[in-house]
Amino acid sequence: MRIKFLAVAVGLIVGNTALSAPYPLGTMTCDDIGAFASEAMRWRKEQKIPYEEAAQRLEVRDYGDPVEKKNLSIILDYVYGNYGNNWSVEVAGNVMRSDCRNGRDN
Repeated sequence: MRIKFLAVAVGLIVGNTALSAPYPLGTMTCDDIGAFASEAMRWRKEQKIPYEEAAQRLEVRDYGDPVEKKNLSIILDYVYGNYGNNWSVEVAGNVMRSDCRNGRDN
């Protein structure tokens, strides 16, 4: 059990470092990015919405800039991918908000 936890922790640290490249935000803020990650995790874990339906929700969403759809699609992939297996609603928001802010500081 301890080895599994350590592997997950190392994976998150290494993965988080790889994620923290700066990316354009359009009209969104890092707080908006984190809020969406939490929202998407609620879809996955609490509402049991499949990935395909979550992706459809992105298609009908309004965006202030085309890059926002791309960013939210990437976040959706993380939430519904292996990272999301270990995240809670709160952790998803915190990780993606932190990743965004780290990308801004570099």
